Amino acid sequence: MNTVPIPKRKLLLCVRFDLSETESAVGAIDARSGGVVHDECAKAAAGASNLLDPIGVVGSCVATAGELSIEDAQALPFVASATLGCADPAVEFSWAYSSTAPVAVMRVLVSLAKCDGVTALRIGLHAMELLEGGPNDGKISSPGGFAAPPPIRPGLRHALNFANMLRRTLSSIVAASAFKLGDPLGANKLIGAKEGVIVPTTARSTIAYWAQEKPAPTSFALYAAASPKSKKAEGGETVKPYRAFLSAIENWRVKLGLRACFVLVNQRPLVVPTEVRKVTDIADDRDFRVRYAGAFGGPEAPPGDDVWPLNNFYMANVVFVNNYGRHARTFKAKATAFMWDWIGMGAHVWGGGCVEINGRFLAWVRGTREGIDACEDELAGAVGAKKEALTQARWDVIVPGGK
Repeated sequence: MNTVPIPKRKLLLCVRFDLSETESAVGAIDARSGGVVHDECAKAAAGASNLLDPIGVVGSCVATAGELSIEDAQALPFVASATLGCADPAVEFSWAYSSTAPVAVMRVLVSLAKCDGVTALRIGLHAMELLEGGPNDGKISSPGGFAAPPPIRPGLRHALNFANMLRRTLSSIVAASAFKLGDPLGANKLIGAKEGVIVPTTARSTIAYWAQEKPAPTSFALYAAASPKSKKAEGGETVKPYRAFLSAIENWRVKLGLRACFVLVNQRPLVVPTEVRKVTDIADDRDFRVRYAGAFGGPEAPPGDDVWPLNNFYMANVVFVNNYGRHARTFKAKATAFMWDWIGMGAHVWGGGCVEINGRFLAWVRGTREGIDACEDELAGAVGAKKEALTQARWDVIVPGGK
């Protein structure tokens, strides 16, 4: 049981951009000059948006040859933050540019103890505006705060929700470790995986997965909608990609035999952890009271090392969904893929997420390779083409010698 990994308190966000329609060569120029312009733009974006103290933000860039996928960018180390004047930044931005194709990948490394991912992403998108306009332009779109969800009033119901979650999770651990109850292969038979392949969706199969000599790293699949509207996998009507995405993730949840959907309601800088019965219960046309009915309490910090030993077994039997919202910014670069990666979070944690950048809907799913393959056709039909399949970033690669 102690082989189940504990995530770092670091989140890596990656957005791939097509630069074919941009006029600025600032990326290639700055990559040769040490990334000074990118550091200036990252700090200026944080200050102009009033989202984060610029002193805790650093930026850099690097150039490399090739088509530059997000997987390629993962192999590039971040510039040591201490050399940029901040030994322990809240957010580190690193732009990777292809020297042979009009492509860039913006990487955002977030210290979750200091900033949330949505805020960090928005600062990065504002920095993109400044990079296209020039570092001295100083103009960003829609500066200021976010639209806040309604407040929650924690009560007895939420305390009981937490108690039930704790009871269920602890009993599953005891049943699996002491009495070997449950199928050690998890959802293998449900999705028709190859014989002997563990698809961890329970406490027993999670323990078995991480007891393997070489458990496979977390796999990701990235998708992008071709237009603001997309056809549902079932039926002929057109719907917004977000709702089609939720329907596809709900069907994936059922296929894997996962019990419920977990979501964090962002009340920056804290979050409200909550559980809903179906993924579609968090659609944008549903009342927030549906989400809050399953909350485990009031706003709190993201889980740390003290919570994850238990959290690992809770998360194995639910699917979590992360919606990073809609962002309309003035840059011409076109977002083509998006990835959310909590560094070190194990493959037994099933999840999916999305973002809309200048009208382009981008989505990702994570889990084991066999598990995410089970939803490939449905997600492609509901959202759009699969853009990339890759594995989780390695901490020792992106931050050599880092803690």
